[in-house]
Amino acid sequence: MGAGVQIRDARRAELVAGLELLRSSLRFGARDAIPPWLAFATTEAGGLALAAFADRELIGFSYALPALDRAGPHLLSCGLAVAPAWRSRGVGRRLKLAQRDRALAAGLDRIRWTADPLTAPALRLYLTGLGARLVRYRADLFDGLRPAASDDVEIEWALAGGAPVAPARDAVEIPADPLCRSPAWRRAVRRDMSALLARGLVGIGVEATGDRRFVRFGEPAR
Repeated sequence: MGAGVQIRDARRAELVAGLELLRSSLRFGARDAIPPWLAFATTEAGGLALAAFADRELIGFSYALPALDRAGPHLLSCGLAVAPAWRSRGVGRRLKLAQRDRALAAGLDRIRWTADPLTAPALRLYLTGLGARLVRYRADLFDGLRPAASDDVEIEWALAGGAPVAPARDAVEIPADPLCRSPAWRRAVRRDMSALLARGLVGIGVEATGDRRFVRFGEPAR
């Protein structure tokens, strides 16, 4: 799984290649793409741009910024991408683990990011693979900022492990096809996830049953 892959800080021209991989993977238009000059400036000021290489080929990229909210300082992850030929080979997981190690070294104990609630492979990595939690549903988060309407969920990764979660029977079905953008799926997932989150549950994993995918929810310990 990702044998022979090296992960290190992306430098100058590698930032350009990494951000292009991110733009392509997330299907960003020109208006959505992160400018390389901005990524460079923010890494100079405490941001983190990591690249995965197989020999000299850049095959994965992640970008994050130091951030602050009511709970304190943390790392805000702004994108993760892996080249198509290298997906499902552990590269994305290794990038996130490297990001975790760097956050801990900087004295940070949380990483936060947003994700598409209809994309099962990404949610499986984040929730099942890393042990992060789906903690909030953000309907139309980028409305007016991106050309296509979409919803996002907030993911929070407590790097020290966080509070234990009691598994629940509650689950929300999401499409098995990661490219699905059906409005009907979007409405159903928005309704069902929002209802469970309103009850104080959090998303804890993705399960497969045949050709169906489900986000499983649980109740954090009080």
